[in-house]
Amino acid sequence: MKFVCDRDVLNSAVSTVSRAVSSRSSLAVLEGVYIRAEENGRVTIIGNDLEIGIESVIEADVKEGGEIVIDAKLFGKILASPNDSTISIETNEKYLTLIKSGKAKIEIPGIAPDEFPDLPQVSEDYSVTLPGGVLKNMIEMTSFAAAKTDNDPTRMGALLKIMPDGLSMVALDGYRIAQRNVSLEGNFEPKEMIIPEKSLTELARIIGDSDEDIKIIAAPGHAIFLLETCKLVTRLIEGSYTNFERIIPTSFELELECPTHQIADSVKRASLIILNDVVKGPIRFNITDGNINVSCTTSAGSVDDNLSVDTPPDVALEIGFYNRYLQDVFNVLRDDNIMMKFNKSINPLIITPVEGNDYMYMILPIRLRNAG
Repeated sequence: MKFVCDRDVLNSAVSTVSRAVSSRSSLAVLEGVYIRAEENGRVTIIGNDLEIGIESVIEADVKEGGEIVIDAKLFGKILASPNDSTISIETNEKYLTLIKSGKAKIEIPGIAPDEFPDLPQVSEDYSVTLPGGVLKNMIEMTSFAAAKTDNDPTRMGALLKIMPDGLSMVALDGYRIAQRNVSLEGNFEPKEMIIPEKSLTELARIIGDSDEDIKIIAAPGHAIFLLETCKLVTRLIEGSYTNFERIIPTSFELELECPTHQIADSVKRASLIILNDVVKGPIRFNITDGNINVSCTTSAGSVDDNLSVDTPPDVALEIGFYNRYLQDVFNVLRDDNIMMKFNKSINPLIITPVEGNDYMYMILPIRLRNAG
């Protein structure tokens, strides 16, 4: 195999697919990237850890077709090292790989490609094309709420619900729920799938600032997300997703319209003295007439801040939250104002837009000893 291509283009492709490469595996081939050069000028590069696979295709001057697996970490370091704008990759029958760029020559051992796992072949039982930017926004506004570990594996992913007139994505971990709803023109065929959080995070990175459409192909057990020069294949999580709608309150004793940046800044300031899992304490909201007092006390000190808001007369509510759950939500909101909806101090907080239902966040409170 021998080909010459733009070094930056190859570096970008290898960096992208390496996110699907296993960092620790008993099989050396799974710690590498698969490269296949075809004499039509296409070079296909794949990373596959058996849960998620990413394939990228670049154009190159292919002198001789062939295939090989190269250690992803080492190859990535070589490509990231500044040198000439073009790079040559050449392998022999023993998979010794010669990499040339400018005046530099590097030889590294390659791996026979025979044992590299093929990406799953997903039959096109279902497909739908969506705007990539819309899908990325939905991921960014919800995936942080998925559980990192859980006895229920469905909570370690997000539910993507495709409806005739739009999309809904939901993630939850037992302490919070994040939901993003988008209306789209068209008549989509309804479909639900639970996608692992890791796959969604990598998909959002791949989409980047691109505004190209994404084709989703789904079949039992797997889904493929197709972009122009890249595709991501992921296992789907099997099981029934939590019936979250039944636990979301529909009526409230107190609804406040709050300036997003001001409440976010107050929570951020109060979080400064939460240093780690040992030096920690709840963020307290003490809501009285026309004011939200935001405070926190830990062994590192105390913070007390106030925010003016319109409230009903004689309101009195003190409620506490884990700071990161609040900050995760405020970090993704872009509206100038939001609605914060409360009941008792033991009931969840609901955050929505002032108008409409584009998103919804539910956060369970921390029980405070002296809360009312």
